[in-house]
Amino acid sequence: MQVQSNVKLSGRQGIYLGLFVGGIFACCGLVSMLPALASRQWVGVLVGGVFFLVGMGFLGYAATAYYGRVRIGSPQLTISNTNLRVGETFNVNLLHTFQRDVQLEKILIQLLFRETATYQQGTDTRTVTHNDIIENYELPGGQYQAGQMIQQAYTMQIPPDGMHTVKVRRNQLQWFVRLEAGIPKLPDYVEEYELAVLPEMAEMGN
Repeated sequence: MQVQSNVKLSGRQGIYLGLFVGGIFACCGLVSMLPALASRQWVGVLVGGVFFLVGMGFLGYAATAYYGRVRIGSPQLTISNTNLRVGETFNVNLLHTFQRDVQLEKILIQLLFRETATYQQGTDTRTVTHNDIIENYELPGGQYQAGQMIQQAYTMQIPPDGMHTVKVRRNQLQWFVRLEAGIPKLPDYVEEYELAVLPEMAEMGN
């Protein structure tokens, strides 16, 4: 079995983005707010304060998302084949042992088709993303104890009438296996594992 190597760490990317954007906004807010406060320029204090609060919001999100990932740990998802043909089936296996007690609302394993299109509207660039859930498997939520293990196996299929992977300048068609766990009062744990679907049809019976 081939372990999926082409991984889009969407959850971690959100944490990194939150830290980066939050740090920039918070620093810019402080740099503009403190001198304005010293000289009693209240408009400058207000503007700097808004930037600082926005930055702290991003940093707060990153901190809670990181805490959620620590609570869950690192589930192991293996995919039998990541270079697939249209109509081809493949196997997905989830194996995870919880290191800490954690309450979960849900655990989802999904086959996801994503369309991304970029439009030019005057001087503005707009990107629109649409997700189509092709297959959806849900494990029950509840209280998971430290040392408890979950092990699940699924067979998924790229639909025979599905599109192959396309990545051009303004349009992308992509396939993912998505792992999502809902944590009460915290951002969801999300990992996406990208599949490469070739412009070929699978043979009958594959």
